[in-house]
Amino acid sequence: MKGCNLAFWREDYIRVNGYYSGFEGWGWEDYEFGERLINLGIKKKRLKMAAIGYHIFHPRSSRANYVPNEMIYRETVLFKYTYRANGYMEA
Repeated sequence: MKGCNLAFWREDYIRVNGYYSGFEGWGWEDYEFGERLINLGIKKKRLKMAAIGYHIFHPRSSRANYVPNEMIYRETVLFKYTYRANGYMEA
């Protein structure tokens, strides 16, 4: 799952506690968030050519923590996490 052109119900976002804030720099946060939705049983719908997508400008983040961020994602896959502390509820 990629974060670009992504939409989700607020209720589902809250159920997985949103994006995990333990990531530093660039990489894997969208995949990890999506994996928790998948682990919860949330199904995706494709809206190819049926929705407008906007990109919000943001500065580029460092890719120095790519591997540590990947390990966070892989842990979510391995243990089938559906919720992580340090997300929406703690913000």
